[in-house]
Amino acid sequence: MRWCISALAGLFLVSAVGLTAGAGALSATPVFRTVAGLQHPGILSSPSGIALDAAGDLFVADTDHCRVMLVPDRTAATYGLHVKSGHAYTLAGSHCGAPQGLGFPTGVAVDRHGDVFIAEATNDRVVMVPPGGRAGPHAPVAVAGTGAPGYSGNGLPATKSALNEPTGVTVDAAGDLFIADTANCRVRMVPAHSGVHYGQPMMAGHLYNLVGTGICGSALGHPALSSQIWNPVAVAVDQSGDVYIAGNGDQTVVEVPVRSGDYYGTSIGAGDAQVIIGLVGDGNTPYLGDGLSATSIVSELNDPEGLAVSPSGVLFVTDGTMHCIRVVPNITGDIFGRVMDGGDMYTLAGALPISNSLGIGDGTKWILTRMGIPYGIAVTDSGAVVFSDEGTDQVRETG
Repeated sequence: MRWCISALAGLFLVSAVGLTAGAGALSATPVFRTVAGLQHPGILSSPSGIALDAAGDLFVADTDHCRVMLVPDRTAATYGLHVKSGHAYTLAGSHCGAPQGLGFPTGVAVDRHGDVFIAEATNDRVVMVPPGGRAGPHAPVAVAGTGAPGYSGNGLPATKSALNEPTGVTVDAAGDLFIADTANCRVRMVPAHSGVHYGQPMMAGHLYNLVGTGICGSALGHPALSSQIWNPVAVAVDQSGDVYIAGNGDQTVVEVPVRSGDYYGTSIGAGDAQVIIGLVGDGNTPYLGDGLSATSIVSELNDPEGLAVSPSGVLFVTDGTMHCIRVVPNITGDIFGRVMDGGDMYTLAGALPISNSLGIGDGTKWILTRMGIPYGIAVTDSGAVVFSDEGTDQVRETG
């Protein structure tokens, strides 16, 4: 679905022009188009995390408005609201400082049941909004964190376990919740069902350490629990259960695979943690070039914020400082009309900062698309890409 939003009597009118999750193949020369924010400034303020459900509904963490927005792709009764396709609604939160409202949400994820999970870094918790219930907007329910910063150990009930600035969240097909516990330098997991997960016995609804020792650093290897990660801000899980982590502290993306093998040009043992994108300790240096190993000196990241993996295993990373979206395929193939080698990194869009004198280049080809500070990113089943731009207060998509 493609949306254009305008204000109307407290709602936000969205004109749909037809791209849904699972739609047909994209053209060889895709373009970015604005789906929220450009036509009517002020609708979004520093949007960060985004998510798409299987029906094509869009969820946006409207950070500086302290709310999460829903743009549905259907007319239905859901989340306690009677929603119409082509409109946008406040799903959770109202305004900053409201009693029992959201803090400044940064991460959002939705499971196959429609439960929406929201990371509140400033409130040190993760909350959930279910699809049913009373008329919205909903008061979110805490599912992890106590609301106070800290670390309470491993394996306690999730709502009695402290988090420290959780920034990103994701859910897998089984409904397991993964949290980028940023200031604790860990990735945590709340399983939906009791059992053995990633080699650990776990109880449903309890919070477990998955990656990281709590020491912020770059000492990786065997196993993931004994490895250091540094300020994780985004987490993704693919269809095999492999975990991907964007670390803002050392400007890398780390993978923890379920099975041993070669991933994105790097050999990794089962349950180990290794860098697959970026060069440890080489962030904040000039952008250099494309088409070389994702772990080479010319492939550094400078501000990874958002992370997504397509069903075919293509990784997408937003780089705020370099104003671009980077892509690393696992195997060689044609991606948006370009032949890309597996394990190499390419600039998919951007690499030029936004300029008020030039305006915003809607309708331009990917590499020419200007952007401010790309943040959240999501990929549909068909491979279409949607991202938020907190520098220009927009959400944009391929078409």
